[in-house]
Amino acid sequence: MDAEAGLKRVISNRRNMSTLQVSPQTLRTAIAAGIIAVAVHLTQSRDLLVDFTRPLVMTALRLLGIDAVDRGEVMAVGDLHVPWTRDCAGINLLLILLALAVWVNRQEQHAARFWLRVLSMVPAALVANVLRVLTLIAYRTLAYPGVESPQTHYFIGLIWLVPFVAFITPRDHRPKSMGIMETLHAAAVVSLLTPMSGVPNAELITLATVMCLSLCRVRESSRVMMSLWLASGIGIAIVSMESFWLPWLLLCPMLVDFRRLRLFHLVGVLCTHSLIAMQPWAWWLAGAGIVVACLSRGEKAVSWFAKKSQRDVVGQGALVSPLERQATFFAALTLPFLASTLLSLGQETWTPPDTVESKLINQSGYEIRLRGQPAHIGLACYAAASRDRHHTVKVCLKYRGIDVESLRECPLVFTEGRHWFREFFLQDGQMQPDYATYVKSTFRPWSDPGLHLIFVSLREKQPPEAFSAACEQLAAQFYQQCIPQSAIAAK
Repeated sequence: MDAEAGLKRVISNRRNMSTLQVSPQTLRTAIAAGIIAVAVHLTQSRDLLVDFTRPLVMTALRLLGIDAVDRGEVMAVGDLHVPWTRDCAGINLLLILLALAVWVNRQEQHAARFWLRVLSMVPAALVANVLRVLTLIAYRTLAYPGVESPQTHYFIGLIWLVPFVAFITPRDHRPKSMGIMETLHAAAVVSLLTPMSGVPNAELITLATVMCLSLCRVRESSRVMMSLWLASGIGIAIVSMESFWLPWLLLCPMLVDFRRLRLFHLVGVLCTHSLIAMQPWAWWLAGAGIVVACLSRGEKAVSWFAKKSQRDVVGQGALVSPLERQATFFAALTLPFLASTLLSLGQETWTPPDTVESKLINQSGYEIRLRGQPAHIGLACYAAASRDRHHTVKVCLKYRGIDVESLRECPLVFTEGRHWFREFFLQDGQMQPDYATYVKSTFRPWSDPGLHLIFVSLREKQPPEAFSAACEQLAAQFYQQCIPQSAIAAK
């Protein structure tokens, strides 16, 4: 009996070892992911594609008979002055395409085919980005002097991903449309995630999104569930609660089986909501969800994910969604990017009162000079271009080609190395001193996005603490001068 029990233990140990054994596909995917991570690090200080992309864009414009002049950080296209940012260089689009190629081909059996598809994304990114920049220039020409919102900006990039998504999607046992749906869904999620890089606890949102995205796989869904999901998306758009767009995408019934939702999946979806993720207890919530999930399953996380990956390959392969539901899915992907812009057509935009000196910067931005404002401190005030809430100063400036980071010793002050920046939000008749407070204030339905105030000064003029204190005084003065006294009394 002892020999038999010992033999069973040996067999059991071998089975456990085989369960935890890393497959060639997993190792290859890990290597590719590591290369992409290194590329992300190397491109933080320099856009490797800028020397290739800019000449192609300028050549394309001239071939179209459009007068274009390269002025370094700005492209002059007729009356337009288009800032040349990291997005224009195309490095972000390249990284997205590389990551998508690795993800959708992670189960590819032939290594040569896997690496060929991944490497083909380099020329594909160049072509897609040139088309994207030309589309953005055309949009700004038609909407002049208006500028597209960040959501529309990233959606245009998403559109030009479509033909390349079809190219990198592997031909497996499933219909090709299913692979394209998964890849475009991932691209839409990444596009929504990008403007959130500056929110508090952005790392948690990213990790939770990646975890939830790894569990999304096209499956059969009922017409009722798809209708309810689409109706909920329309409801999010109507009440202007865009914080729900990311969780909404990650709970698409064509990609998630609601009957088999796990605790850590629900916790992950909760952590993709910016209001929850920015709470100090959010990391504890995420950790508790993972621990409880591992304990409830009674197996190691590594083993579970390995088995889940194998089930993904052999399971759900025969499910084909009706064409009408596929069309609904593709149309729904546009909601987070276009809804607020379409619903805000015709709305009145804020203009500074006559009591302050102002100069128009663009369609919704003004340079403000208050009485007694120090000469070395500038103030830019932006009204919302749509019904969506404003982004952080980090995202807003990045959208304009400036990368800033918060100071460790003075977290409310940002710098790009040469200037100090401090932001405020005038929303619902109150001055909000930071983004976290602003998000809480705009969480309710139909909330007004308000105004975004950005103060700027040269670093050598004063230390960050003194700059921050001066900005608080100026923000209070702006509130007194730009809000009607009747509204202040009502508050």
